[in-house]
Amino acid sequence: MGSSRILSCLAGIVVLACAASAGADDDPSGDAETRDDRLLLSQNSFSGPTGGIRVIDASSGPKGTFRLALNTEFFFIRDYFVPEDKAHHFAGNLSLTVTPTEYLEVFASAEVTSAWDDSTNPMLVQRVADLLIGLKGFHWVKPWVALGGDVSIGFPGGVGDMKETFRATSVGLRGNVNLDFRANHRRTMPLITRLNVQYWFDNSAKLTESIGTVGPLIPFQRFAYRINEADAVRFGAGIEVPLEARRVGLHPLLDWRWDIPVNRQGFHCEAAALPVGDECLGNVGVKAYPMTLTIGFRMYTPPKGLAFTFAADIGLTGTRDFVRELAPNAPYNVILGIAYTVDPRSRHVPAPVSVPAPSYEPAPEGRIHGLVVDADRGKPVPNARVSVVGQEASPQTTGDDGRFVTYSVPASEVALEVSHPEYEPGQCVASFAEIDPSKKVEAVAEVTCTLTPSSLDGRLQIMIVGKKDGPVPALAVTLRGPSDHKLVSDDAGQAAAELPPGRYTAYIDDPAYLIVVSEVEVAPREETALTLRVLAKPTRPRVVVREKQIVLRSQVSFATGSNEILPNSEPLLSEVADVLLRDPALELIEIQGHTDNRGGRELNMKLSQSRAEAVREWLVRHGVEPARLIAKGYGPTRPLVPNITARNRARNRRVQFRIVRRAGPSVAATP
Repeated sequence: MGSSRILSCLAGIVVLACAASAGADDDPSGDAETRDDRLLLSQNSFSGPTGGIRVIDASSGPKGTFRLALNTEFFFIRDYFVPEDKAHHFAGNLSLTVTPTEYLEVFASAEVTSAWDDSTNPMLVQRVADLLIGLKGFHWVKPWVALGGDVSIGFPGGVGDMKETFRATSVGLRGNVNLDFRANHRRTMPLITRLNVQYWFDNSAKLTESIGTVGPLIPFQRFAYRINEADAVRFGAGIEVPLEARRVGLHPLLDWRWDIPVNRQGFHCEAAALPVGDECLGNVGVKAYPMTLTIGFRMYTPPKGLAFTFAADIGLTGTRDFVRELAPNAPYNVILGIAYTVDPRSRHVPAPVSVPAPSYEPAPEGRIHGLVVDADRGKPVPNARVSVVGQEASPQTTGDDGRFVTYSVPASEVALEVSHPEYEPGQCVASFAEIDPSKKVEAVAEVTCTLTPSSLDGRLQIMIVGKKDGPVPALAVTLRGPSDHKLVSDDAGQAAAELPPGRYTAYIDDPAYLIVVSEVEVAPREETALTLRVLAKPTRPRVVVREKQIVLRSQVSFATGSNEILPNSEPLLSEVADVLLRDPALELIEIQGHTDNRGGRELNMKLSQSRAEAVREWLVRHGVEPARLIAKGYGPTRPLVPNITARNRARNRRVQFRIVRRAGPSVAATP
């Protein structure tokens, strides 16, 4: 593709994206402004979209902004493609990204490459203006979590005519995830993580006819022209540590990428026709899959928006095991780059007012040395954000000792805003002592700011239902946990309370219903739903307490050959739990599992044990203390009746409850 056509495409993208961003309104909220400050540090990756060096972001910069980047990569090596050769590689990449809306990024990049090897003829291969264009959509599902996806189209340049170029056009579909822990309200830390998964529909092999070689391409030619006979599933993961010192930011980066080839084209490698040094992918395997680790850092310097990149690629696999299907992976690359973010959004600057020149010395400046403490406990508050009202400088973050030092401010009365995810926002005022303006010293003011802890309470929403899931009103629920509460359901069967976070036990004990016990975890600052199902006491009890056992007038049902308790047995077990909860004198109960004599003895012993344990676990989940229950399987060893008929075998398949120990006469015992 000609350079004029490429420049036209880039210009068209710029015009469309800028037109779309012209009407973008700034979000006036403080949270949005804070996020914009972080996103303004976003820069282009080597391939074009915003991100790290090789792994891209799910998100983009603030709406209405765009970024330009110029990156280069190069290496010099011996004995690479063939023994005793000398080779080098250079690539220059110019990219542009535009963020016209809060959910969309438009990106484009043009790349020039040069590869040289003294063992081939020709020794030099140059490609002009490989073009990549695409769209990336994204959404912040939480202040620190972004999800997105992008589609990109790659046009190879400098090989063949226009028809060959379009035949070799490749397409990529990618899903992306971003985690920016600087915005995590639970634990703020300077860390950004990135995850990418892309499927690359690679049609570069259609350029082979345009290259004009006889026979299969050798490794150097595949590397120089970036020709692959297979698609790729590309996995990428990266981390970035955004560190700042005064007005200079230093962001270490670590990216990892692995391409797994997919033979969508149905290419067949003929080992007999391979050049010397080549193999077939099926013979080499995973060692030929290109895997690269990229280590480097990005440095942000004045003026605002300028960034420099210094990094190196390290080829982990695919660098020496050359295969016919894939272009070789570079053993290493040195990467240098420069980027700039342009923020053309309108700023509300007051009109200049003509005032006479002052006849006095300008007011001195100073710094505020402050401490942020907990208003209740008086202890330092780390990781609190401190902003100077009316100043555009980045907020300061308190250290582990709760202390901070501001940038230079006018040596007068200065208001500070203090915030922390676990506290209510606060303000404090620092005042400077009067100083002599003629003395060239910096004024210092000291101030202590207090923050009031915000409530961590969560909301528990309880729904009480009965027969056919109908609501049950006017039923009392007792909650025991970090704090104790008693609630009563309304006409809709609902009850709610604001509770300190932690684990609670909900308890319903009403004369008309069987006792219900359920546990629930209340999360801080979140709503938790709990449904309690109550069963009316039966007019004729199916559970009777005798002197030595608890008699069931019906049996617990299980799935055939399994310890799964069938739903129709839950009312019966609820009645058993009710008896045990109402009569603490029944101190120790043995839950016995029995089977008939069909099947092997060992299998029946295991089945009866697992069924007894399943009943025990069910009762424990519904409020019975574990120490009061033991489970024992007897298999076919204790039949009630001979196992000679189907009816007798059904009677022998049973669960029994033997009273092992009583504390005294039972109030619930029945003669």
